[in-house]
Amino acid sequence: MALDYVGQFLFGASAPPHFSTSFPAKRINTLLGSMDIMMNNEIIRHYRNLKEWIEFNPHLMDEWDMKKRLRQGYRVLFFGPAGTGKTLTATVLGNETAKEVYKIDLSMVVSKYIGETEKNLELLFARAEDKDWILFFDEADAIFGKRTSVRDAHDKYANQEVSYLLQRIEEFNGLVILATNMKNNIDDAFIRRFNDIVKFSIPNEEERKEIWEKSFPKNSDYGDVPNKVKKYELTGGNIINIIHFAGIQAVKRYESVSSQQIKVVSSNFYSLEIQN
Repeated sequence: MALDYVGQFLFGASAPPHFSTSFPAKRINTLLGSMDIMMNNEIIRHYRNLKEWIEFNPHLMDEWDMKKRLRQGYRVLFFGPAGTGKTLTATVLGNETAKEVYKIDLSMVVSKYIGETEKNLELLFARAEDKDWILFFDEADAIFGKRTSVRDAHDKYANQEVSYLLQRIEEFNGLVILATNMKNNIDDAFIRRFNDIVKFSIPNEEERKEIWEKSFPKNSDYGDVPNKVKKYELTGGNIINIIHFAGIQAVKRYESVSSQQIKVVSSNFYSLEIQN
């Protein structure tokens, strides 16, 4: 018996899927909300569209009986350089809408053997059907790449694979987010079928300043640091890495100073005891 049914019968809810060859995806989450991260006006607009689809689409389909006319699923493309917030935005969306986000491990999906990639994806989509999950494909061009002219049997089967993916992703009734650093590598047939396409760019100076400010610990006195460093062209991911390193060094220095103070207090107390 499938684990989903076992969970429903015993606990009234489906058991969370385990990362395996039959479900090559891991749940990703965050405690952050949209107010905790920097989004430019364009991304905010697209982000609101996604939240509205999640909130109102079930009502549109069921109460307004639009299942006959509209495709139930929603397909979104996030594209832009690495470190610009594509994965983080997907996890924040899951947090704010109380949806589970599963990041697909493409290394376990793509196979050199004919028909295996389609089989692996079918297992994934079948498990996710009607679960109200968000599926997140990172570096999606590796699997949703452009079809090529047929020169041999390998090209023929590769093109059939892409065609299958196109059909399967259209039939899926949930939210699918594809992320890529190279939009031009995505097959044109996929591009035409996306409900929304969101561009993530390298942040400008003021946006970098906001990222710096939001990334420091709350109530910390970071002074004029964001203004001084905003001129450096860094992605949000770079800035987080820098703050992480600086935080480790700050804790190290604090612990070192505290340790020295404890030693001084202990030494003075010991001297006082001897004198008495």
